Amino acid sequence: MEMNLTLGVKDLEQSKLFYRNVLGLSPSFFSMNTAEDAYFILYFTNIKVVFQQLDTMENQHPALLQNLTRAPLGLGVQLELNCANLDELEIMIRHHDWPIVYELDDQEHRRRELWVQDPDGYLVVLNAEQKK
Repeated sequence: MEMNLTLGVKDLEQSKLFYRNVLGLSPSFFSMNTAEDAYFILYFTNIKVVFQQLDTMENQHPALLQNLTRAPLGLGVQLELNCANLDELEIMIRHHDWPIVYELDDQEHRRRELWVQDPDGYLVVLNAEQKK
C-alpha cells in the first residue's frame, strides 16, 4: 500500500524552492494545462507528498475546502525525514538563513534532530541516528 499526502500552499514556487534549495530534495514539477493546474511532488519510499496551490485546491473542491483558511496552514502537520547526513543539511539550511525552530541532540538515545518550518508553516523534522 502506498500513501499520498496533499498539502495546500500559498505560493507553489516559494515552496518548491524551499524543498529544493534549502532542504536539497528533488521535487518533480508538473503543470497540466495552466499555471493553475501546476503542482509538485516529493517522492519517498512508501509515500508521495503533493504540494498544490491553495486557491487551486479550493476551486477544485469548494465544498471540502471552503473553511481551510480559518486555521493557519501547517497546524498539526509534521513531516519527519530521516537524513543520511544531517550535518551537511544543517550547513545548507544555515547558508540560506532559514530559521531552525528547534534543535535536539539526545546523546542517551543517539538521536539528533533539526526542526524547521516550510514557507506555509508545515513542521519539517529532520533527524539522524548518531553512531555509537
